[in-house]
Amino acid sequence: MSPISFPHAPAPFFSTLDCLHALTAALPAWPTQQDYDQLLASARHSGITLPPTLRFACDLEPEAYYEMHIGSTGEVPTRSENWHDWFNALCWLIWPQSKSALNARHVRAIERGEVKRGPLRDAATLLDECGVIVASCRPDLLAALDDMDWQTLFIDNRAAWGREIVPLVLGHAVFEQALSPHPGWCAKALLVEVDADFFSLPQSAQLAALDSRLASALNKDDWLHSPRQMPPLPLLGIPNWWAANRDPAFYQDTDYFRATRRAKSASVVLSS
Repeated sequence: MSPISFPHAPAPFFSTLDCLHALTAALPAWPTQQDYDQLLASARHSGITLPPTLRFACDLEPEAYYEMHIGSTGEVPTRSENWHDWFNALCWLIWPQSKSALNARHVRAIERGEVKRGPLRDAATLLDECGVIVASCRPDLLAALDDMDWQTLFIDNRAAWGREIVPLVLGHAVFEQALSPHPGWCAKALLVEVDADFFSLPQSAQLAALDSRLASALNKDDWLHSPRQMPPLPLLGIPNWWAANRDPAFYQDTDYFRATRRAKSASVVLSS
């Protein structure tokens, strides 16, 4: 049942999940509660450091707010046979520190009386649902993304993707939408500066390093306090993620690849 093997979904969209393939490949069908419990046990046995109370609770209807229930019990309400929640569980395995930090941010806001979402909680929600971490050792490429300079980012520097810049999906809704990619599909990008040697690391080490850095930043509520601080990322434009973008004419669709209307220095950058 591993989504990476689904033939109708281009594999590059799920490449961030590659490190979990050994854990998920043996699942014969939609996970039951027993399967989810075994998945967590196997993940811990493999060396993944997870919150000690983390558990995916099938079809649980919590009495408290979703985030408050997770914060107080470690239980993540998880609907059975539901792509959105399945991918959410996988993201907990890939980004355990960041997911914990995002939930803690919601808990702090709710405890301050911010039950309705404001900019801080909106930013946390968008990162959790639609976020893609874009790590690069070249500040000029991160600046091009911030400026929505698609010519520089996707065409002039096409060969840099995978070598000097890499997208790693954090948002579980991105994985769900990848089952049926469509023109106009965008994510929210969080820009991260890394050293050049980052790209020589195995994916699991890259993810662990980014997870630790991101969680530390998210623990400070004055960082990433607005959705506007994450630029849009047209996912079908990422080189090697969509066959049609091999033709430079693909990027001439200005409804999809829009010129920037964002304020300069609007984005946050997680510096190295």
